[in-house]
Amino acid sequence: MSYLSRYQQLIWQIDNTLHLPTIERILLPPEISSSEIKDNFAFVLLNDGSTGPFYSCLGETRPWLASAAQDTVGQSVAGIAGQLDGVDIPRSALALGAFNAMSQHLMRRAGFDPSTIPRGSDIDGPDAHIGMVGFFGPLIERYLARGRRVTIIEQQPERVPAELGLPVFTSPEPLADCDTILCTASTLINNTLESIITAAGDAGKIHIIGPSASGLPDLLFQLGIGSTGGMIIDRPDELIKALAVGESWGACGRKYQLTQANYPGIAALLDAAGTP
Repeated sequence: MSYLSRYQQLIWQIDNTLHLPTIERILLPPEISSSEIKDNFAFVLLNDGSTGPFYSCLGETRPWLASAAQDTVGQSVAGIAGQLDGVDIPRSALALGAFNAMSQHLMRRAGFDPSTIPRGSDIDGPDAHIGMVGFFGPLIERYLARGRRVTIIEQQPERVPAELGLPVFTSPEPLADCDTILCTASTLINNTLESIITAAGDAGKIHIIGPSASGLPDLLFQLGIGSTGGMIIDRPDELIKALAVGESWGACGRKYQLTQANYPGIAALLDAAGTP
């Protein structure tokens, strides 16, 4: 069974077990010029404050959201989450944000706070060859300062500064030679994660990172993914203000990292969420 088929089943399982809040609004990042290369995130905000971040820079996602966001107000979060198909990229991006929001609602309702779990230290050894699916500027600078070898897979190679002198590929085959792979969660939007796993040869060395990875990781762990890193937005009012003026919103939440060893699983969360 494909990832998307299991994803639909997971949405159905949650929606048929819990009474979920509806969508209150979609928070959009500021407009940027077409010549500016910048990573921006939008957010699905539920009427209980649960917030799901998602990457808004794939294809025509940002302009599509500007016209479609209002139509989602009051709608079922599970209904929107279920529209992820990896083909309609703007709609799939919004769907992932909705999934992240309902995931955050479930974890909070179950009393599970992943940010209290100690995050792992460096996931690479001193001689590790680091693969990156997506361009993560600050992380690359850190690894280069440590003398690490870094290979980048990026669909927009112009995003990678030429002065870094790094090998940049648009297809994932070079990941087979990497010891550790940091992978953008936007691969969940365009349904390319399974091709990344195939190219890597070992899903356990892949770590999904970024705010878009703030959803329940059950399906990723079923695929053998090593860890996922997400974010809890616990100050949505401050987030709204930050986005309105184009300021950094990182302080509006808490980052976390989950592994198969420290994550209780969907069954335990649903059981805890249904307990008065």
